[in-house]
Amino acid sequence: MWLLVWSLWVVAIPSWAGQLPINTRLGGEFSLPSTVGESSSLSDFKGKVVLLNFGYTSCPDICPMVLNRMAAVMNELEDERSKVQPMFITFDPKRDTIERLQQYLKYFGDDFIGFTGSEEQLAAVARQYGVIAIAQKSDSAAGTLYTHSDYIYLLDRQGRVRALFAKSDSIDKMVDDIESLLED
Repeated sequence: MWLLVWSLWVVAIPSWAGQLPINTRLGGEFSLPSTVGESSSLSDFKGKVVLLNFGYTSCPDICPMVLNRMAAVMNELEDERSKVQPMFITFDPKRDTIERLQQYLKYFGDDFIGFTGSEEQLAAVARQYGVIAIAQKSDSAAGTLYTHSDYIYLLDRQGRVRALFAKSDSIDKMVDDIESLLED
């Protein structure tokens, strides 16, 4: 009896093992002014896997490091790069205009798309994705700085959140997870 149960369980593993779960608490559709059009929506990229990060271009440390990690992942994808869309949504619309986002993101890759909008629009999208960004006034030349989360969100071809990558996740793990979604 136990052998039969064990063998059925073992046979069932391949059908679900290794698949990334769908996060039903985070994510969702958004439409914001972007670096590729007057307004772009997440659904405009349906059919592509998306790497999404929230931040701001005046960030002195976290954002450049996270975007460099995204660029490294994109470079590792080689031929599959065109099937993945890297995105960056600012939470500092006063400074992060479309033009500023275009200038900033080109350092990480020509295929990076930036999004901005009104404070209300950006706050709504940040809530959807559980993003934390706390403005802190600074006397430095940098002006307002933000304490913020630094996750990279992995979205599948339907725009559903499938993973959150932290700085402790290796580039290889990120590439493997992306490739698993590209195989679906």
